[in-house]
Amino acid sequence: MRRMTGVFVTGTDTGVGKTLVSAALVRRLAQTGHRVGVMKPVETGVDAGALDESDAARLMAAAAVNDSLDLVSPYRFPAPVAPFSAAEAQGEHIALSEIVRRYERLAARYPCVVVEGAGGLLVPMGHDWDMSDLISRLSLPVVLVGRVGLGGINHALLTLEALERRRTRVLALFLNETALSTTPVQRKQCASTVALLKKRVSVPLLGPLPYQLPLEGRWNETVEQLAGSQPISELAELVWNAGEETS
Repeated sequence: MRRMTGVFVTGTDTGVGKTLVSAALVRRLAQTGHRVGVMKPVETGVDAGALDESDAARLMAAAAVNDSLDLVSPYRFPAPVAPFSAAEAQGEHIALSEIVRRYERLAARYPCVVVEGAGGLLVPMGHDWDMSDLISRLSLPVVLVGRVGLGGINHALLTLEALERRRTRVLALFLNETALSTTPVQRKQCASTVALLKKRVSVPLLGPLPYQLPLEGRWNETVEQLAGSQPISELAELVWNAGEETS
């Protein structure tokens, strides 16, 4: 019987489009008939009055699942800062074992669970552990989301190097245009980022996704559209095939 655990989506930095890529990925998997669960273990900057706009809620909507929000996102904090600081501000701490326990419940329900991190690979989660430790405990392969443009090359290569040192399997580097390129120089910078990374990384490089205008009021429509794009379709195939390789 086929068995898969899932994939962990992390980023080279905050604001690189992890939630958009994750949502489009799970939407594509759902569209192609695959049962997929989602998890956002820790989320900061959460407005208690707008939980339907949280990353966790958006992932659940894309996957069309009705799991409880507390199962999908066990730690939610209002402060828009690093998880460790956000938890401290509330007088709480993030328990790695509790995240693992809830992930295992989801993994028992779905053949694939897409887990989206917060911030980058080394963002602090506790006094003595970070996001990379969570990835290791879950034993999940990684999709690394990076930005196109200035700084994108260095951030991507540094993060890939850190993942390699931790012996973490990387399924793909997925590039996203986080800013609109309006000048020839900006377009050249984006093209240069893609071209140079293709020569320097040993994992599949997908994208870039084109820049998306502010998504207020059209998030679901955008996710649905991107789910059918070539980069997301290729990513979904990579993720699903990775499960077949380990079944």
